Amino acid sequence: KAIDLVTKATEEDKNKNYAEALRLYESAVEYFLHAMKYEVPNERAKESIRAKCKQYLDRAEKLKDYIGKSKDKKKPVKADGNSGSQDRCLQFPAGPAEPVEVVVPESIAKAESYIERSMLDVL
Repeated sequence: KAIDLVTKATEEDKNKNYAEALRLYESAVEYFLHAMKYEVPNERAKESIRAKCKQYLDRAEKLKDYIGKSKDKKKPVKADGNSGSQDRCLQFPAGPAEPVEVVVPESIAKAESYIERSMLDVL
């Protein structure tokens, strides 16, 4: 579930749907942290997940800052830097830096497989 959420978050991020990407990154991190606490037995896998969570949280912070700044700047600005009539080309502020690339380390994939098998055993 966490990996699916991160994948969706990066897709939304690339499509400039920053508010949705932020929501998805935050949800994914919650799922990863829950998995680390209750379902991942291997310390190496936990460390790998922690590192990825840090990346996702860093990206979420950048998005949060960008979204906050965008709300402050409600008026678009003409390409020459002045506000003015609507018949001129408008330039909107650029988005935040590039989205996080989703790379699923082997340890996370193994942990996910372990979790899935555990869930099947319970059902």
